[in-house]
Amino acid sequence: MDARPNSPEARDISYHMHGYTNARKHEEAGPLVIEKGDGIYVEDLAGNRYIEAMAGLWSVAVGFSEKRLVDAAVRQMSKLPYYHDFGSKSHSPLIDLAEKLVQMAPVSMSKAYFTNSGSEANDTAMKMIRYRSNALGQPARKKIISRNRGYHGVTIAAASLTGLPNIHISFDLPIANVLHTSTPHHWREALPGESEEQFSSRLADDLEKLILAEGPETIAAF
Repeated sequence: MDARPNSPEARDISYHMHGYTNARKHEEAGPLVIEKGDGIYVEDLAGNRYIEAMAGLWSVAVGFSEKRLVDAAVRQMSKLPYYHDFGSKSHSPLIDLAEKLVQMAPVSMSKAYFTNSGSEANDTAMKMIRYRSNALGQPARKKIISRNRGYHGVTIAAASLTGLPNIHISFDLPIANVLHTSTPHHWREALPGESEEQFSSRLADDLEKLILAEGPETIAAF
């Protein structure tokens, strides 16, 4: 790490709070500062090149510095860089994309709803589940069952769905009405000598027992 006070690494430590990061270790080791990207590769300030196997945070599906995307972004930024969809507002790129997504969806869908992240998408889904229960006159049907070890995001609601203790500890999570059941990972979770079929049956039984214990009329989603 470049320890000079005015280096990007030092300024990052001083001014930037990172998500999903051990703050103490970050103060000692500093960040990996990525300077540019090309295709599947990214490059840090020292010129070291890496294969970015996570595609950023799973959001760079066509690679970095893709010229078609750059050109499209420049055209749109010069015309209308941003607009919202609150209060019946809309704009042409949003309408075009919503139509395309609905047409491409592998299951029957009628609408597309846009969010800024997976966490926000899951928070919104939880809100819609609650809204549906209330609209149907079933106010008790609010519980959502998730899986231990599953990952669904890091906001308050999405982190509650996430089944990882390190996401819950220190934040008083999960919130009320979020339940967790067994992990579908035969290699890690199977009992000695338990076949995959037996393991699957046991997990199905675990889920059924949880639903019956909580009351089927209170379960909104799984």
